[in-house]
Amino acid sequence: MTVLSSLRDWLPARFGRPEARRLARTLAGCALSYGAARLAALPEGYWAIITTLVVVTQPSLTQAFGTARDQIIGAFIGGVVGMLGVIAIDHGAAPLVVFSVALVPLAALAAERPALRLACVTLVIVVLIPAGGGPFFQRPLHRIFEILIGAASAFVVVAVLPNRALKSAHRCAADTVTSLGQLVGLHLSGKEDAARAAQLEAESNRAQQALDDALQEAQREHIIVPLQRGRADAIDKAAPFLRRLHSDALFLAKAVSRDDRAACATRFHDDAQALQEAFAALADALGSMHAKDDALDCIQHAAEALKRTVKAHDPQESGHDVARFVIGLIAIDLDALISAIYPSES
Repeated sequence: MTVLSSLRDWLPARFGRPEARRLARTLAGCALSYGAARLAALPEGYWAIITTLVVVTQPSLTQAFGTARDQIIGAFIGGVVGMLGVIAIDHGAAPLVVFSVALVPLAALAAERPALRLACVTLVIVVLIPAGGGPFFQRPLHRIFEILIGAASAFVVVAVLPNRALKSAHRCAADTVTSLGQLVGLHLSGKEDAARAAQLEAESNRAQQALDDALQEAQREHIIVPLQRGRADAIDKAAPFLRRLHSDALFLAKAVSRDDRAACATRFHDDAQALQEAFAALADALGSMHAKDDALDCIQHAAEALKRTVKAHDPQESGHDVARFVIGLIAIDLDALISAIYPSES
């Protein structure tokens, strides 16, 4: 009873988390592949389950698709080469000699493309393991069918229960905005900290790369989880604006370095505060798939403050004041990012 009570408490706590989704995918994939292999009356149906476990444990739909494809191609190549080997053995060739000769090209293929190493495994099973009764081509065909069943079962389960790439995209965008906001704040604070600036630049680059990967994954998931174009989710429009803001932040560092940092901190104190509020409000809203009304209100107020900053630092009227010119650019690009993701609120 104690174990059952603990299990009842643990499952609700875990439900909805990535671990619970992966657990459900693994169990469902194994059950589906086992049932399909039994229905097909395959003598070595456990290979279907092994293939399912290899594919279904991939962290994303894109990787699962690639792994399933490589498993099928590798099994097919190994099965075809193994079938030719079995024909040679049936005509009197020594199994070990046939295996050694056939292994060389497959090993070279696996060296070139490690994902196709299943071709070598299939060759071992087809040529070296006794097949028992039945036609010589039966074992290679069985192996290919088992791999097909296992890969198909895993892919079906992963497609039905995918990792939610849009959530990851929102998190990556929020991380990018946070890093850039801190970087801009550092440059306008009057402090010179090259190590911290380099760290924030690296964090922004990593988050932007992760965002690109998540959006690519979301395109794979588009049948199950559509990319919405509305108030709650236009995250796929964020990437170019984030790259522009990253360039603006680097430009600001050079502009500030040309002037007295303490003087810049005093002169642009109000602007720095407005930018920080806008970066923070946007990061908070992006941290959720569906921004709450209070977060959207903060974004609206921040956008209005940004527009005042833009009017105060019109890039066309900034003249030789490079720092003032860059602050105006940052305000414009940040306001454009807010308008692109939340068009009805900004």
